[in-house]
Amino acid sequence: MQIKEIMKPVYRVPYSMNIAGVAVTMTLNKTHCVIVDHFDGSLGIVTEKDIIRDVVSRCRDAAAVRAWEIMKQPLITADEETDMRDAIEIMRRQKVRNLVVTHGEEIIGVVKRSTILNSIKFEEEDYWTVEREAVVQRTPFIH
Repeated sequence: MQIKEIMKPVYRVPYSMNIAGVAVTMTLNKTHCVIVDHFDGSLGIVTEKDIIRDVVSRCRDAAAVRAWEIMKQPLITADEETDMRDAIEIMRRQKVRNLVVTHGEEIIGVVKRSTILNSIKFEEEDYWTVEREAVVQRTPFIH
């Protein structure tokens, strides 16, 4: 299975947006992260975890902290055709929980590590269920 099958839309915010605005954007769009467009043309990512770790837990004012202050760079990306197991390996090596999905140079979505792991788990469970049913059908019933 490819990551394009399980990715979620990703939303972009300007680098100058305050974290309160970022949180509202994430809430309204029911997403766990946003891409930050920095003034120098680079991109970063802000996740719910970043907001908790870098703003809330430090008792910082979410209206005073800007997205560029806590965004993580560089973006870790993978092509939409990437297999889920390969995506997990990329995330493990890069030590990230979110993988930005691209189509060529265009950002088209994001996928969380937990979503990939759950999909792999269900894929394997489906395989073993089908395999077990095939074995049961081939096994003669003995009294």
